[in-house]
Amino acid sequence: MIGFLLDLLFPPKCACCGRVLERRKVNPCPACAEGLPLLSDDQILRTGPYGLCAVAFRYEGGVRDAIRACKFHGRQSALRALAPYLVQAASEHLSGQFDAVTYVPVSPKRLRERGYDQARLLADAMARHWDTRVETTLRKARHTKAQSSLKDAAARRQNISGAYTVLSAERAAGRRFLLVDDVVTTGSTMAAAAEALRSAGAVSVVCAALAAPDLGGEPEESRRPMGEILKTNRELQLFSCKIK
Repeated sequence: MIGFLLDLLFPPKCACCGRVLERRKVNPCPACAEGLPLLSDDQILRTGPYGLCAVAFRYEGGVRDAIRACKFHGRQSALRALAPYLVQAASEHLSGQFDAVTYVPVSPKRLRERGYDQARLLADAMARHWDTRVETTLRKARHTKAQSSLKDAAARRQNISGAYTVLSAERAAGRRFLLVDDVVTTGSTMAAAAEALRSAGAVSVVCAALAAPDLGGEPEESRRPMGEILKTNRELQLFSCKIK
């Protein structure tokens, strides 16, 4: 009864197009799910200044719309609906390489403006699939320009350099972290956050991002439809790496 009333007052919407979903329908809606810009197997795992990173989607189309809807229009459910795709990417490619889940935080100023942290939302949704909790290990010590406003990689690195500090070195030392963010572009932000953890004594840091810009060169037919990659929540729990 409570679920019915909530659906009536706050009808669930598609993560990508924002249309109202029929009750208990899968999110994203079938039309958007069919066109999701999933990365092919050989592009999910990439390396950069951050180390290893598993990425689920190209930053385009409905996925870009979902991320922007969460960041700028308060639609927090949009990222939660796409989190299972990143759970599977991280499980398949980073299994056994981490025992704690954390995230790249926004600045206190951005958190006050937005009211929530989109990377934390994504990490929370992922951690629930592994029956664990997200750990807040980092703080963004200073507000920076939006990385998206800087097109040059060197400018992005300079903008974010030294921006992250570890809240407790004792809680970071000797740990293996999965570091989560919504988008990775040049990797400067992820690298700065990962370096802060490593400098505090983390044994290793691997990363996961919901989306990244198109690398180019991949034929259209190599994109996999939703049904070939997304398992049910139960299957994801059985398949994914165990957090000890």
